[in-house]
Amino acid sequence: MSEIEGTIQFAYELTPGNGVDLTPEAFADLDAWRSILCDLALLGQTPEKYGGYAYGNLSLRDPEQDQFTITASQTSGEPNLLNEHLVKITHCNLQRFWVDAIGSEPPSSESLTHAMIYAADARIRCVFHVHSTVIWQHREALRLPETPAEVSYGSPAMIQAVNELMENNQSRPLTFATAGHEDGIFACGHSPVECGNLLITYLAKARAAEKKQGSI
Repeated sequence: MSEIEGTIQFAYELTPGNGVDLTPEAFADLDAWRSILCDLALLGQTPEKYGGYAYGNLSLRDPEQDQFTITASQTSGEPNLLNEHLVKITHCNLQRFWVDAIGSEPPSSESLTHAMIYAADARIRCVFHVHSTVIWQHREALRLPETPAEVSYGSPAMIQAVNELMENNQSRPLTFATAGHEDGIFACGHSPVECGNLLITYLAKARAAEKKQGSI
């Protein structure tokens, strides 16, 4: 069985403070899409899935600086997005597998994967990482790019795999699967609405493929 989200695989220093430096409009957009993705069970936390760990994370890049804001570790199960559920990633060292952050809770276990996506393309301003069994199982039929099955979540190998995937798939926005991270799906684009619409589109396509497969 492939690895699931739950534990942070990198070293980090968390400076206590307010990790939110989003505009009210940006916070509202992120909050709205978080609630939609939770309604669709693409984000959340349930006892019967993934060992009870919360799953999925969202981030927004600072348009003026090489920094980004991401949802904190294990907060996807919270009913509402609060300021303390956001962490600002101020610096990443991909070689040392190190993260510097500001906030009140640890950064998401996928923070370095988000960092690699942002490093790979300056045009990307938003990354949504969700879990969807139906999209993941139909990723080949949907022609989704994917990282190799032997690459686990949050690992140095995942960072390199994402870098290669981004180089080999130049279309933007982009959705891809993580074959070695059970049900893992990433959407990256210019805005929350772009990432959210991508995920809803692929969810509809995957459900249609599932129904078609069931009717054969």
